[in-house]
Amino acid sequence: MIAADRKVSLAASLLTALLFGEVAAIGVDGPLLATIAAMAELLVGAGVLLVLRPSITFWRTFALPLVVAVLAWAWIASPTWFAVDPFGRQWSAPDMLPQASARFLGGIAVLTSAAAIGWRRGGVRLTIDRWMLWGLIDIALALALRHYNSDAVWGLDKGDLRDRFTGTFLNANAAGCYFAVLAVLALGRGLALAFDRSTPSTFLIQVATPIAFLGGIGACAITGSRTALLALVIAIILMGAQFGPQWMRQQRGNIRALAIGAGAIGLLLVFVLLGDATLERISLLGEDWTGRTDMWSLYGRLAGQAPLGYGPGGFDDAALHGFASIHEAHVAWYVHAPHNIVLSLLMTGGYPYLVLMVALAGALLFPFFRRAHRLREPAVVAAVVALGLILICASTDIALDMPAIAAIAAMLAGLVWGRASRFVAGALSIQEEEEERRLLTNGSAGEPATSPSA
Repeated sequence: MIAADRKVSLAASLLTALLFGEVAAIGVDGPLLATIAAMAELLVGAGVLLVLRPSITFWRTFALPLVVAVLAWAWIASPTWFAVDPFGRQWSAPDMLPQASARFLGGIAVLTSAAAIGWRRGGVRLTIDRWMLWGLIDIALALALRHYNSDAVWGLDKGDLRDRFTGTFLNANAAGCYFAVLAVLALGRGLALAFDRSTPSTFLIQVATPIAFLGGIGACAITGSRTALLALVIAIILMGAQFGPQWMRQQRGNIRALAIGAGAIGLLLVFVLLGDATLERISLLGEDWTGRTDMWSLYGRLAGQAPLGYGPGGFDDAALHGFASIHEAHVAWYVHAPHNIVLSLLMTGGYPYLVLMVALAGALLFPFFRRAHRLREPAVVAAVVALGLILICASTDIALDMPAIAAIAAMLAGLVWGRASRFVAGALSIQEEEEERRLLTNGSAGEPATSPSA
């Protein structure tokens, strides 16, 4: 029998390795890659559940989010279940429904397996540790690909984005969002290390954490993604405001001065790393914002004309048939996503789909906000802040339309739900209590043990 901490470690390794593979494979952007990734998510999700064997308490607590997620999946998949759709949906691309259904099921598998990991002691910490290591590998891989051929990723031409760093994606803004998430999670992990020195961590993690933080900031900056960089700065400020005063009170005067100096140097490095390309893009913000609002006006009108949506894959057909003027065609003929998560959900599945997805997000985050004043673990807070960062990016760009970013969001939401729900419920099975008591006893005897922190 595998010890409890090794089970969680194995599960975290399986899940993060899968999502790293998706990120490295151009974000699995495209129907074929997304379908393959969905199949892998289902297999890995089943593997994680077999390793962890979640308790009845877990399944009982997770029932509400799981039911809402299944209902959202059923709304997407159900048009293929009837000869004549009872809701009268006339979606534009019915041949895309099987792929969309598989992709959604894969997301549920990631969400459920991450929730099971987060429910276990040390699950959030171990998952972030592995995600940081994979993130550093991805940065190195992306820089190598850029050095080899700056115009392509894995031989696939980047088109209009040839002059921008896109990581292992083909879209620079999606890459910027991914690297910003990496930096926020590394910051949370670093704060956890600073506050709780008794938490078991290897020398590798202690070294990788600051590198992942700075590397995430730098990689985000050179993508030229203005929204991702702004969201990252806001996230760092929020994390600093949440935990900075507490950390400063625990330090001596010289350490405080050193920390302030290091922070100032870090901010200076960010501005140095911005480079001319990003500064030029900032200067074009007004012009780009006008184009973005014109697109939103077009897609908002189209969403209003189809209260039940156009179906997965129906966006292009709806947009091409919906241009009301030459100006709209000029602005959006080349666009393949609404660049706004609300409009994306509306155009995919209409108002029922939007309501179900909002309800799912609420069910997943409610346990955290219910006791947020008590659950002040930096790694968990960082995961929540990272989710907010992804939402900001998805509000002005295509972050959550990218399958790999959507899978990362599902992983983070699952981890937060698992840790917060376990904290709120305060209930463990007899077997879990015995395992954790034994681990703590072993830890006091000098053997590795899982810390009670996330």
